[in-house]
Amino acid sequence: MERNLVLRWFVGWPDLLKYLGLISVTLAVTYYAPVSIRVIWYVILLTAYFFSRNEPLWLALFLSTSDGFFGFFGLYEATIPLLPGLPAVELLQFYVLITIFKAAGRGVKPVLFYNRYLEILLMFMIFSVVWGQMMGLTGGLNVYFRVVKGIIPMLLFYSIPRLFTDQGMYERFFRIVFVVVLLAFAAQLFALFTGMSTMEAGGIAIEEEKDRDEFRVFYNASSTLLGLFGALFILNRGGSSPHSRLLPFAVLLASMAMALLSATRGWIISFSFIIVLSVILTNVIRVKRNFRIVIIALPLIIWALSIPVISNQIDYARERLETMEAISEGDLTARGTLQRLDYRSQRTLGGWMENPIFGWGLSDKGYDYLDDHVGNQSILALYGVAGFLLLNGFLVWFIYMIMGVYFRLPAKHPYRGGLVVFVIFLLGWFFIHSTSGQQFSFSGIPEKIIPQAVFFSFGALQYNKALNYLNGKKV
Repeated sequence: MERNLVLRWFVGWPDLLKYLGLISVTLAVTYYAPVSIRVIWYVILLTAYFFSRNEPLWLALFLSTSDGFFGFFGLYEATIPLLPGLPAVELLQFYVLITIFKAAGRGVKPVLFYNRYLEILLMFMIFSVVWGQMMGLTGGLNVYFRVVKGIIPMLLFYSIPRLFTDQGMYERFFRIVFVVVLLAFAAQLFALFTGMSTMEAGGIAIEEEKDRDEFRVFYNASSTLLGLFGALFILNRGGSSPHSRLLPFAVLLASMAMALLSATRGWIISFSFIIVLSVILTNVIRVKRNFRIVIIALPLIIWALSIPVISNQIDYARERLETMEAISEGDLTARGTLQRLDYRSQRTLGGWMENPIFGWGLSDKGYDYLDDHVGNQSILALYGVAGFLLLNGFLVWFIYMIMGVYFRLPAKHPYRGGLVVFVIFLLGWFFIHSTSGQQFSFSGIPEKIIPQAVFFSFGALQYNKALNYLNGKKV
């Protein structure tokens, strides 16, 4: 039985090898080949994906071209020129469009408990585009191109649940993401110890001299979110062996370590909240099964903290966290380190007060007041009270429905731990949205929308499995 579990875990590793091969070639072509060769390779990738049914592999690959891989790639790094005079289009945008064609052709009709609410959000998104036109959107074709590029990624909420049809597909995707997260952690450590990024080491980008006392590097934010969630879910899954838990446990530690080393307060608090609450309320830590892992992990952590570079960075992160005390004393800038609660917030809220009901929509003023550093305030400025209540209402509705089926399951049912992870993670995710950077909206870039589409689609799948169990249906 033990051997079969281990074999089942490693059955997805060929996907990882394919991913590493494809992303390595894509990296070399993107940074070292002429534009013509680059575009040809991108077209080959997109064509190969169109005819493939290996959705986990390609989602991980295309996500990395925008979210990053070992310190390489990022927004607008992998692009294809489309029309003269217009900005090049990210490779990930083309991937999203292909998912729509593939999903429509599959004929799959997933049961999404939030589907009706999603339709309401879709109608409001369309309204915000029209409203933005009424409020005034000026400029050339590139301005309208920006609006379209912000809307296209939202179609992933349609395509992902139709392409990812079972739990195994999600877990195969998470297994690749786990390795991406660990490589991101390695790239962060490389930057911390050497003072240069992996791109600089590769002779690709020479950055300006940085202040070593303010190391703020955090690679692969979207992949790290997905990796942390996937790790928590898999660690809660019943029947897994210690061997199969080693990788997600490593991702758990790496995610927390990346947040700490980046000294990003919102992410540190959020990840701490998610992990601690998951340990308390779920089966993430199973003493007997994880004893060997803990034996390995503890000495490594103690050794790492003894290294001056790491211990100094941890001290810096602790000092930044301590500045949060100033907020309770009335200093909204947290001793000058947190403009988002002072200048940024007030400016965006000022724009909202000029048009409080529906905001400014996707208009000139809407984009002017848009500030990713203050997520909730930006939603108010762009979409008004109506959009704010609708969007946050969806998050509340999701939690309400998940918890509704959670409380109906037997106390020790294996589905319970996985369901409560969705709730804990979403609460922590919303804290990041509210404190460090906007995560949720009615439009956005693909690398931020992919984690949401995967998370909510997977949540609907788990909800349906639990509901079918309660209704006596075969799961």
